[in-house]
Amino acid sequence: MRKEPLSMLAQSELIDALIGRCVMHGGAAAGEALLLIDDEAVDDLVHLANRLRRLALFEDRIRAMVMAQP
Repeated sequence: MRKEPLSMLAQSELIDALIGRCVMHGGAAAGEALLLIDDEAVDDLVHLANRLRRLALFEDRIRAMVMAQP
């Protein structure tokens, strides 16, 4: 297992890479896609899912902080 969690930037890049494999050359989303995901990517996705579950408990507060105007 990974020693430290992916940064937010690294998490977004992981998701972008997965999405990039599901988009056709013209930019349209593929109707279906088969992905080959290595064990490191699976580990990263497990950590991402776990972090999102923990953050979900505080989603309203996070949203309020981000949307707050100075």
